[in-house]
Amino acid sequence: MSGLGKKIHLCNQSQCTGCMACKQRCKANAISVKNLNGFLYPEIDFRKCKSCGMCMDVCPILNHQNKIGNCHKGATSVIAAWSKNPEIRMKSSSGGIFSTIASNVLKKGGIVFGAAWQKDMRLAHVYIECVEELDSLRRSKYVQSDIGESYSLTESFLRKGKSVLFCGTPCQIAGLRSFLKQSYDNLYTLDVLCQGVPSQAIFQKYLAEYEALHKTKVIDCNFRTKIRGWRCGLLLLLQTTKGKKYCFLNKNEYYNAFFKEFFMRESCYTCKFKEHDLGYFSDITVADFWRIGNKEKFDISDYEKGVSAIIVNTDKGQSLLKECSDQLNMVDRKWSEFATNGGLYCSKKPSRNDEALAYLCQHSWAETQKKYFPLGKKYFMQLRWLVFGEKNIRRLSRLKQMVKCLMRKIKT
Repeated sequence: MSGLGKKIHLCNQSQCTGCMACKQRCKANAISVKNLNGFLYPEIDFRKCKSCGMCMDVCPILNHQNKIGNCHKGATSVIAAWSKNPEIRMKSSSGGIFSTIASNVLKKGGIVFGAAWQKDMRLAHVYIECVEELDSLRRSKYVQSDIGESYSLTESFLRKGKSVLFCGTPCQIAGLRSFLKQSYDNLYTLDVLCQGVPSQAIFQKYLAEYEALHKTKVIDCNFRTKIRGWRCGLLLLLQTTKGKKYCFLNKNEYYNAFFKEFFMRESCYTCKFKEHDLGYFSDITVADFWRIGNKEKFDISDYEKGVSAIIVNTDKGQSLLKECSDQLNMVDRKWSEFATNGGLYCSKKPSRNDEALAYLCQHSWAETQKKYFPLGKKYFMQLRWLVFGEKNIRRLSRLKQMVKCLMRKIKT
C-alpha cells in the first residue's frame, strides 16, 4: 500500500480542520475522535493501526502542497444573484442560491449533503433525497458541523451513479476532494464563504443557559431571521417549546462573540482554504453580498429580502449555474465591491481569546461578554437597523442624500 514504510502521523493539531477524512478512510478503525476545547480531533490508536498510511494520503493539510484551488487571481467581477421566488429568498439567509441549485439536483433524482440541526440541537452533516426535506439544510449556522461519515456516503452514492451536491465550508470541501482522490462527473460541490466556526460545546452551553433562564426547551434555531430585513439579521431566533423567542444583541452573547471572532477553531485563524493561500476547491462559492451598492449604485425594490454573491470556480460550476439561470436574477458586479467581504480572509484571533475561553468554562456567557467583549457604540448602530428595519433605513439614507444634494445646489 502507499503508506508502507511511512511514519504514521496526523497533521499538526493547530492546522486540523476536523474534516475527519482520515477517520473515514481508515479501514482498520484505528482512528477515534477526541474532544478538545469543544472541538473534535482525530486520534490514532496505534494498537490497531496497520501503518498503511491511508489516513495521511487523504489529509488535505498534509497533501496541500500538491493541490491548488481557485485563488481568484486577476478576478475583476463577481455575480450578484437572488432567486426569482420570493418565498425561497425569505426562507434563506441571503438570496436563495443554495436552495435553487439544490432543488434542481434533487428534482433530477440526485442527493444533497449539508448541515442540519439534530433533535439534540447539535449540528451534523446529513443527506436528503427530496425537495420537501430541503428546509433543514437552509440558512447559515454559526457552529461547526459534525461531518460524520458523509464523505464515505458521498463516495458510495457516486459509485452507484447518483448525482451528488455536497455543500459545506471551504475546508470541508477540500477534505472531501482529498478523501475521494479522483474526479467524478456526477459530483458537484458548493462552499459557503466562512468567517470561522465556533464549537458545538460553547453553543450547547449558550442554549443550556437560555433554557434554564426561560424554563423552556430549544427545538430549532435560526441565526439569520429576516423579520427586519436581510441585513438586520443581527438577532437569533430560537424556536422553543413555549413558541418563538428573539434574542437581541444585548442578550445574544454568542452572536457578539462570533462577530468579534472569539472562540473559533484554531485552524480558522490560519485557514489554508482561502483566496490568499490554497484557494477554493468547490465548483461554486456563495456568500452574502453585504456591501453591494456602497461603491456603485444598486437598487432593487425587494433588496431587504437578500442578495447573494456567486463565485464560479470551475467549468462544472458554470454548467451547474446555467441549468438554473432561468430561476435566478443575476447581474455582474465589480470584484472590488465584493472583496471587502470578511469571509475571504482568515479570522483574527483576539489577544485574550484563550483566556476568555477558560473563563467561559467556569462562568456564564453574560459574565464572559461583560469581561471580554462588552457591547460598545457599534452595538447601538446595529440596534438602529433592528428597531427601524432595513427598508426604512434605506429610505432615510436616500432622503438624506437628496437633502444634501439640494443644499449643495442652493449654496451654489
